[in-house]
Amino acid sequence: MSTIGLAGALRRIGPLLGQRAWNVRRGIGSFVTCEFGRPLPPDDRGNVHGEYHLWIMMAAWRLETADQVIVGSEDQGLDQALHRLEGRPLTEVLIRPPALETRFDFAGLRLEVFPIHRRDPEEGECDHWSLWLGDGDVLVAGSELTIEPSGG
Repeated sequence: MSTIGLAGALRRIGPLLGQRAWNVRRGIGSFVTCEFGRPLPPDDRGNVHGEYHLWIMMAAWRLETADQVIVGSEDQGLDQALHRLEGRPLTEVLIRPPALETRFDFAGLRLEVFPIHRRDPEEGECDHWSLWLGDGDVLVAGSELTIEPSGG
């Protein structure tokens, strides 16, 4: 694991811009996963991921437009609301220090992600999103931005 600065993280995300989201779904609780790029062969559990795979976990989030909140991560109707991202291109990613709040903009629909934990040296790190980059690396947002090999 190595720390990467904001500019470096946005450079690594750059090739993902313009890619359309597919297989957008809610996981456990309000976790969200989303695929981009070409489908990869199924993993050992039979799951098909894209060459880019976004996983939002341990974070609060909202799906919104410029003038309306559509749904929040603790609301009813999460599955139906998240389906609105299906097929939309990712057009922008904004990461705001110091907490690394992140906005994923899908052609006018924004997925705003808010960390709900801080780093506690005694309890460890709580990541709030991870992005598999398609080159074997994973960009992770926790208390800082890091790059990790996909096996780690």
